[in-house]
Amino acid sequence: MAHEQAQNPTTRILLVRHAQSHASVKKLIAGSRTCPGLTELGREQAAQLAARLAAERPRPQALLTSPVRRARETAEVLASGLGLGAPVVEAEARELDFGVADGLSIAEYHRVHGAFDMTVHPDRPFAAGGETWNGFQARAGRVVNGLVSAHRGGTVVVVCHAGLIVAVMSALLDVVPPVLFTDTTPAATSINEFVHDGSRWRLHRFDDAKHLDAAA
Repeated sequence: MAHEQAQNPTTRILLVRHAQSHASVKKLIAGSRTCPGLTELGREQAAQLAARLAAERPRPQALLTSPVRRARETAEVLASGLGLGAPVVEAEARELDFGVADGLSIAEYHRVHGAFDMTVHPDRPFAAGGETWNGFQARAGRVVNGLVSAHRGGTVVVVCHAGLIVAVMSALLDVVPPVLFTDTTPAATSINEFVHDGSRWRLHRFDDAKHLDAAA
């Protein structure tokens, strides 16, 4: 049994949603090109998350981040609190590519493009030049499976986005929440822990933001 466990070490991938952003407060669809970064409350939330992760065991050995500004700013706070080096930017951990809708308000998007359920129409781009659900889901699965190969047996934190977390759930476990891309589920700075035991994935934690409750 011990030999089998050594051959198949458990890898923990903690997908952390970024802290509160200006885009969320202003109801903007902000991707890689237009994200204005974190609010002051968001920076406080990131510090609360850093303190929690520093107290957990095992502690993370690696910290990666989406290239989107709100994720990078969250990761910088975590790096300081965890005593890790500069976060490694993982391009594929970015949010859905919104195409020409990047920078629009949610109301403007609905007026121009109309609302639709991406899982019902998985080959329809979010907007012209943007990603489809099938493409996004495939990318999400690739990035997390790649982390298992690169960090086998370790604990890795990836600062990313609600959409990516949901896409990973769909890619690995074939399950998604009833509503995609919300501001509340998974919550800002929530921990979403995916565990790989060497043969299969399981979701150990979803939408765990207890550190924010404790600070309230």
